[in-house]
Amino acid sequence: MSKMEKRILKLNKACALITDQKDVYQNFLDRMERWLASNNLKAKELYQRFDKNGDGVLSYDEFKAGMLDLDAPCNAIELEVLARRLDKDSNSTIDYREFSKGLFASESELSMEEPPSLVTRQALCHPGCSLGHWRDHIERHPRYVRVHFRSITFDHLKLYPGHFSEVVLSHSTILSLCGIIKEELSLTTTTLLIYHDKTKDALALDPARTLEDYGIKGNTREDPQEVVLFYNYTTEFHDCSLLSADYYFIK
Repeated sequence: MSKMEKRILKLNKACALITDQKDVYQNFLDRMERWLASNNLKAKELYQRFDKNGDGVLSYDEFKAGMLDLDAPCNAIELEVLARRLDKDSNSTIDYREFSKGLFASESELSMEEPPSLVTRQALCHPGCSLGHWRDHIERHPRYVRVHFRSITFDHLKLYPGHFSEVVLSHSTILSLCGIIKEELSLTTTTLLIYHDKTKDALALDPARTLEDYGIKGNTREDPQEVVLFYNYTTEFHDCSLLSADYYFIK
């Protein structure tokens, strides 16, 4: 076996560690689907510089180099997995003009007679504990929801960076949605509440319950149910000398 063949074999095995684990692979695709949707125009502008023939076709190396320049959130192996996913014809080339169609465009053409089982991880929480734990959740007919998260405090601002959208599964718990908000906004707070509306008397959603429990049943991946949820949180301050000092409050 030549060095090139050994290298290809090693790369195939590394990629299989991702693609053979359904939940890991699905989470990776969902993450990159969101990233491509947000960076589609920027990517096209960059790849037009590589596209000397103007045919929209890139080699794997050109694609990977561009993704590195764009600071895409994936490592070398994940880039290879992504490249193979985008290579619709399996001819070692990628059409960057197709990015706007996303990573699941071809799936909409598949038969829906018997959708594959989707294995995800579902967050659970104990009533007396603020920490969550995980269990495997097998969903044979997954349904999807596009949640538009909006900050109650800054809901009047159209371009507030804390307003964002995320596609999740309908069996996602409210606790897991809190985790998404914390990750998106890099929050360290443990006091984060989600509401179905922003009225004064609105009750916070139970972290242990799912979207389905609140009547949000979801739809297909290609046409997820649209839902608006509001969130609010408090920030804890620890060891802040400025806030701890009483100098400014004493005349």
